[in-house]
Amino acid sequence: MALWVAALKLFILQPALNFYNVLRGLKTSQDIACDLEEPLLLSLGSTGLVFKLSDAIVVKKSRLGRNDYIANEQKMFATLNRQPLSPYIIQHFHNTQDTIFLEFMPGGNLGTILNDEQVKDKSTQRVIRVEKLQAAQDCLKWMRQVAAAAAWLEQLNLAHCDIRPANMLLSDTQDIKLADFDHTRKIGDTLPSLTEPFARLLGDEGGLERGTYGMAGCRTEQFAIGSVAYALTRGHEPYEDEWWGPDHGPICQGKLQNMEFPGLSKEKHDNIIWNCWHGQYESISQLSGHLAGLDQSSWEVIKQQASASDIRLRKYECEMMIQRGVLERLFTC
Repeated sequence: MALWVAALKLFILQPALNFYNVLRGLKTSQDIACDLEEPLLLSLGSTGLVFKLSDAIVVKKSRLGRNDYIANEQKMFATLNRQPLSPYIIQHFHNTQDTIFLEFMPGGNLGTILNDEQVKDKSTQRVIRVEKLQAAQDCLKWMRQVAAAAAWLEQLNLAHCDIRPANMLLSDTQDIKLADFDHTRKIGDTLPSLTEPFARLLGDEGGLERGTYGMAGCRTEQFAIGSVAYALTRGHEPYEDEWWGPDHGPICQGKLQNMEFPGLSKEKHDNIIWNCWHGQYESISQLSGHLAGLDQSSWEVIKQQASASDIRLRKYECEMMIQRGVLERLFTC
């Protein structure tokens, strides 16, 4: 009888008590996330696949042979989680060897939102026209929020190194959070590669670094934010409405390197774009402050990050999903 009681406590009562303690520690009214019957593929990137697991949790799984990117992202989240998280940074919950569990953002990403409004030439993918532009006030808000996220990283001596609309995720209140930290580097690190038109190879001004992306830092981050601002206000990326034939990619790369940028107006956001493209801000914090001064909604308080008890609950849910075999139901390629 004593052995039976001990087994009952070990396998039934103790797990139930642990879960009760997690729930009791909650300081919000959030409910336990409802699991999906099967993982739902949300995106397929160059380094990983993202699956929705519940109405609160997604998992990012490494692509074959790309585990080093997941490892770098896990390392970055370990650093980010050591301080109160910016409200404009995606919330991390749990890791396994080749996966990262993160919060689900119901509004999708800005890259897809922009793409959905574009009419393209099917043979070249050149943007012929944009059916609907995003509201100017929303664009300014998103510019301010992504700059605030980058400025927060800057305070930690980090540069995101992959700021673009596809990595800016929307909440149900249309606020953005910056995601994808697998390319994040310490400020001053040499960058082997970046993604045009959200980056540029250095020209003659780079001296011995000419023809490289240089070092991670204020220059690279503000350039990316400038191109994001251009994309948000035009509905397409720089040069995405042009087509120069089979060599379009190298020609675009060369124009950026030579600082032959698309034309701009005298609107306030275009002044910021010009400043970002020409490296006029001494820090991302300075850029963030400039944008905050222009955005009439900057005083509004957005929903803050999850509390410690919320995160414990989500982590517990992730662990339960793993025990139920969710990782075995993920495919990779």
